[in-house]
This record gives sequence, C-alpha cells and structure tokens, in this order.
Amino acid sequence: MLLNRRGSLVEILCPAKLNLFLEVKGKRADGYHEIESVMQTVSVYDTLSIQPAACGVQIACSDASVPCDERNTVHRAVREVRSASGIDRGVSIRIEKRIPAGAGMAGGSSDAAGAIAGLNELWQLNLPKQKLEEIGAAVGSDVPFFFTAGTAVCRGRGELVMPIEAACPLTFVVAWPGFGISTKEVYQRLEFDLTVREGSVSISTLVEALVRNDVQSVSLAFYNRLEHVALAMRPELENLRRIMAESGLLGTTMTGSGSAYFGLCERKEVVALRERLAKFGIGTVFACESVQG
Repeated sequence: MLLNRRGSLVEILCPAKLNLFLEVKGKRADGYHEIESVMQTVSVYDTLSIQPAACGVQIACSDASVPCDERNTVHRAVREVRSASGIDRGVSIRIEKRIPAGAGMAGGSSDAAGAIAGLNELWQLNLPKQKLEEIGAAVGSDVPFFFTAGTAVCRGRGELVMPIEAACPLTFVVAWPGFGISTKEVYQRLEFDLTVREGSVSISTLVEALVRNDVQSVSLAFYNRLEHVALAMRPELENLRRIMAESGLLGTTMTGSGSAYFGLCERKEVVALRERLAKFGIGTVFACESVQG
C-alpha cells in the first residue's frame, strides 16, 4: 500500500490481490480453513482518505452496495486499532472503490489494512509491522498479507506470510461478472474428496517459476481449489470461465472464492485481449500488472 500524509489528512492507496494458487488443506479446530496460497498484489487500488472527526467512526463509500456501518471491514479495523492502542478518538474515512466488491480480489481486506496503517500514522502510534499484522489478523484472514504485499506464499488461515522475490512483472486481464459470491458459503460447501489436483501442479512449481521469470510455467501452475464450488453455486460463471480459457490468454483461473477470473498475458498483447474479451459481454474487463508493495 502507498501512504501519504498532508496535515491532518492521511491518504492510502490499497491494492487488490489475485490468488495465483489456492489450495485448501482442511478445516481447523478453530473453525477456519487451513490454506496454502500464492497471493499477488496488482495495480487496481481503492483510496482511503482518513482524517479526525469530533467523535465516533464515520465511513462513506463511493460504492452504494458497500455497507458503511459495523459490517464494513474498515469499521472493524478502527475498532481493533482503538482496542490495541487505548485511543478512542473520532475518525472520518472516505473509501473510493475501484476494486470490485465480492470479486475475490480482497478489496475489503486491503481497505482494512489501509485503515490500520492510516490510523497508525494519523494517531502517531508508531506500532511495528508485526503489531499491525496482529491487529489485521483480528479483522480478517487476508488482511496481514497487505502489510507485506507484492508476491507471497500465505499459509495458516492466510495470516502466515512469506514474501517471494518474483523476478518479473506480470500482466493480467481480469473479468468480473458483476456479482459477488459469499466466501463463507463457498467454504461451507467445499468437499475435499471431490477435487483432485491435476498433473504436477504444486505451489512449489509456481514459486520456482516466479523466481526464475518463466512466465509460461507460471501460467501452467495456476490453481484454485474453490473454483468448482463457485461454478456449482453460480452456473453462469461457466460461460465466463470458458470464454477466458479460449481467449488466447496464457493461463486462466478464478481468484479467491470468486467471482472474478483472470488470465496472464504478454504486455504487448494486453490491450487487444482486453478489448476482445469486452465484446463478449461477460462483465467488467480490465487490465492490471503485478506490483511489489
């Protein structure tokens, strides 16, 4: 994330993420699922504007579909920072949404991380990264990743983050069908014996390809354990999946628990591929690149 302060106003650019690989290894005793994922931040950003308020937590959002009350991850983030710091000051936060809501691109988690970092700056808390990650983990499983960002292997319920030194920028085309899918329901419907990973695809295969700048091998190692569940819940996604797979992209898969699909391509081909896909009427189609921070 990128943070800028001007007087009493703190602005944070909060990036989206794509899951290049997502395996679910089982259900934990605490009710969460054990995952193994390669996450990548990309050049699609929400903007948070944070400034003092007389009292309370005031949240406004450019997307009317996003709740601005206690259900919002940013609201939860403020509560957790207040609890950790003992500070109960009023704050006003404006969210300018560009990351599609409910797409599996972790806009809510990124915004929560941005709010935590922004309050750390606004209130001059000087909390170390480890403490920010702990606060983020209390808000949501994907939140700690955004304090590292870039390319990382995430394990546990997502809060154990190991950065990867990826050798090259990657160019993606993303298609969002215009509706979201409940992450909670996708995980509830997951049956582990119904999905067998094909061939030699593994997280180590992908990590090695990223490190050595082997784009073709990267594209062949994409995997998402949750994809078949999302397709069963929303059969109309099959048309999106098929069109993406047949578009000429190097490799395609779903991100997170859906509903967005993405594919990898050469940078020189991205405009043509994006325009070609947009003509199919499959939703919002846009291009982005990997970002390391």
